[in-house]
Amino acid sequence: MAALLSGSGLSHARPCAAPGPGALSGDFDGDGRPDRVWMQPAGSTLGSRVRAYDPWRGQVRAVERGRPALVVAWGRPVVAGGPCALIQNPGFFSTPIWDADPPPLAVLPHGAPEAQAFAGPQTRRWRGDGILLGTEAGVDILLYWDGRRFRIAYSSEQP
Repeated sequence: MAALLSGSGLSHARPCAAPGPGALSGDFDGDGRPDRVWMQPAGSTLGSRVRAYDPWRGQVRAVERGRPALVVAWGRPVVAGGPCALIQNPGFFSTPIWDADPPPLAVLPHGAPEAQAFAGPQTRRWRGDGILLGTEAGVDILLYWDGRRFRIAYSSEQP
């Protein structure tokens, strides 16, 4: 977890202060402690000098203000100023499905039978539970922690 937490998407700003509505729990980093995930809607104040990670591009950059972000808060309870990761991709999270309430998020336990749809070389370093991200096509994308950063995996399912 050190690579992401050492400035590569770690945030100690407002998004980490309290879980948003519809927050889900899971052990996303595989450390045995529950973590939380929720969507920070477009237009939310994410604070200044906050960095976000884009797992589709493998880049860390300044948060794009006015754009939605996925917040993953490490450990529980979530405390103001506690560590969290912000995931942001302007193309993916700007599709109409992400305006839904609740957003199309789900927790995928690592050992669940449904996880087999993502099995293969792309997920060989998968730790903990995964986060399923809904798409307009109806085929979920897996966001998972590999021990250093979040990664994206696609299932073998076709739309």
